[in-house]
Amino acid sequence: MALAALVHEQLVMLAAPLAQRGLQTHWLHEDDGHVEADRERLAMAISNLLLNAIDFAPEGSTLELAVQRDGAQLAFTLRDFGPGVPDFALPRLGERFFSTPRPRDGAKGTGLGLAIVRQVASLHGGSLSFEPAGPGLRVCLRLPASR
Repeated sequence: MALAALVHEQLVMLAAPLAQRGLQTHWLHEDDGHVEADRERLAMAISNLLLNAIDFAPEGSTLELAVQRDGAQLAFTLRDFGPGVPDFALPRLGERFFSTPRPRDGAKGTGLGLAIVRQVASLHGGSLSFEPAGPGLRVCLRLPASR
């Protein structure tokens, strides 16, 4: 399945929360590469990443997206321009039940969304990583490319 097309589908499904927060999306790179994956699980993983970015992005800001080939893998990269994550928390992102406070209201999530993404990546022979983007956070979901 075409990874960028699946990201586009999830963006359409999340149009309401994106519009509600006044968020724009900007594609930095859009490779037409394919991955062999369980469509439903991968869609849920991408949705979880987008919802997380929507929660942390400042109102009226932009989410940067990219899908590009990196050797034998396709990488979906998503960057928000929010407060980022404290250094101590970076290695814990994706752990079940670990969450950082949302900037809007200080509420914490269940910590399951990123754990699900990490599990989906692992089930497909891929990985999930995080890096500070100053400002914001860059998340990268890597999956083995097909074709």
